[in-house]
Amino acid sequence: MSTIHQPVMLKEVIEFLAPKKNQNFIDGTIGGGGHAKAILEMTGPAGKLLGLDWDQSAIARSAEVLGKFSSRTILINSSYTELKKIVEEKKFQEVSGILLDLGLSSDQLQSSGRGFTFQKNEPLDMRFSLKNELTAKIILNTWSKEKLIQIFRDFGEERQAVKISTAVVEYRKDQPLETTLQLVDLVMRNKKMDPRKRINPATQVFQALRIAVNDELENVRVVLSDCLDILMPGGRLAVITFHSLEDRIVKNYLRQESKQCLCPPEIPVCRCGHLARVKLVSRKPIIPKDEEIEQNFRSRSAKLRVVEKL
Repeated sequence: MSTIHQPVMLKEVIEFLAPKKNQNFIDGTIGGGGHAKAILEMTGPAGKLLGLDWDQSAIARSAEVLGKFSSRTILINSSYTELKKIVEEKKFQEVSGILLDLGLSSDQLQSSGRGFTFQKNEPLDMRFSLKNELTAKIILNTWSKEKLIQIFRDFGEERQAVKISTAVVEYRKDQPLETTLQLVDLVMRNKKMDPRKRINPATQVFQALRIAVNDELENVRVVLSDCLDILMPGGRLAVITFHSLEDRIVKNYLRQESKQCLCPPEIPVCRCGHLARVKLVSRKPIIPKDEEIEQNFRSRSAKLRVVEKL
């Protein structure tokens, strides 16, 4: 099973995670296995890697990519929301670094057949895991206009959420929305175009549906706290985000956990008892270099944030 995935900011991830011989690492979103392979190459001869992915096909791809490291690799088909439980079950200890790449892999976009891309005519599925019962088709054909407006606005930051949601509700009176190209055509016919934007007009609607189907934002909130519990002191957490909603959650949480006190400024003596758990390795997000964006246009929106556990 070949992979077309290009790991985003590979050089920067390795630089900031700084893997060393015999250290243990976790890749919570292993995808095509590109980041994991680079980590394993630097952590021999005894360093181990625990890799998770909600998508069974991603686990199969990464198993192929990481074949020569199979004795040092544990691959689990599960959401990273289960990370803490899996770490305990597998007795995976002394973790020096954790990576979370929150973007879709190129393989998921191009060959999953689940409607993540608007460049192919595929079923409106958008599930990372087929164990999940909720699909984009169910949302589009059964959720109320008000709920559609909410997810398009909140999860897609779509300014024309009302108009698009109204069009969806009218369309489904005659026939169900079943394919990606049906949805793209509907959005194109009902959305005022901005000539300054290079992205497909349906991008934000697709993003909103994918987030809603997979409960992505809540999952990010859960995993960040778990990662800090799992890491050894001195261990590093690296998180790559691809849109502002996820990045805002990551940025605010990591900044909060880097502060000694969370009391309002007007309170002279700390009453919250909060202690800093991490230090910010980089105060500003690391972004891809121009050369990488030229080679992999999808990397253009990526932001990497790194902290070190105190």
